[in-house]
Amino acid sequence: MIVLPGDVLPIPSSSSVKLGPGLLPTPHTSTLTAIRPGSIGILPSTKTTSTAAWVETNTHRYVPSPSDPVIGQITARSAEGYTVTLFSAHTATLPALSFEGATKRHRPNLKIGSLVYARVVSADRFTEPELTCVNPVTGKSDGFGDLKTTDERGERNGVAMLFRVSVGLCRSLLRPGNGVLKSVAAHCAFEAAVGANGAVWVRAGETRHVLAVGKVLSEADAGKTVCDADEVVDDGEEVDAEYVVKNRGRELDPKRIKAIVGEFL
Repeated sequence: MIVLPGDVLPIPSSSSVKLGPGLLPTPHTSTLTAIRPGSIGILPSTKTTSTAAWVETNTHRYVPSPSDPVIGQITARSAEGYTVTLFSAHTATLPALSFEGATKRHRPNLKIGSLVYARVVSADRFTEPELTCVNPVTGKSDGFGDLKTTDERGERNGVAMLFRVSVGLCRSLLRPGNGVLKSVAAHCAFEAAVGANGAVWVRAGETRHVLAVGKVLSEADAGKTVCDADEVVDDGEEVDAEYVVKNRGRELDPKRIKAIVGEFL
């Protein structure tokens, strides 16, 4: 279902519904009101989670949300932690002890300008978002931390670049079933970190491989949301958020990706 700002949704507003981006409780009623245009997404409740509802839309402005993986850049440092820009209207705080194995004596020494891959812990309305580079369940980094191009001995290990794309494309890339980056990996080796704030960090052994990935991301971001011939949406059929996320950038089939990457190989 497509909604516009101000539309009232027939979804009960209760403690069992977790609200995502684009929705707010309607005052003095038991309904929800959309505050941005897009497609409605609803995740049904399970034994361990409650029902979740949000509005799926594509934008370049990122609004922090708890549990989001993000890529940020260190802009200031202090004894207690770091100030990180999320390449949006928000800056976040990253405590110095929010790294795997960090103690008061042994803490990471990140320089201003360094890139970090972190997870949003809290994103209250009137305070700066707080980040962490540790999985609270395992206590390990699990891929989060300093994004660098040097090894433990300080020697250069490949070439890296940060690409800015739309927030919607990043949400699609974060889905396990998305095959855009997997198709590129079939032709050249690289590492990538995808942030929900519209940033994709790519590292490879050669500059041309990094540029090839960036070209594919640019094509995917500029493309339309399409589907296979047997999944054509008829007029009047509802398009939900799951459909939009699943099909964003899908016009880049493996054959098209091979042609794009081939220009750099």
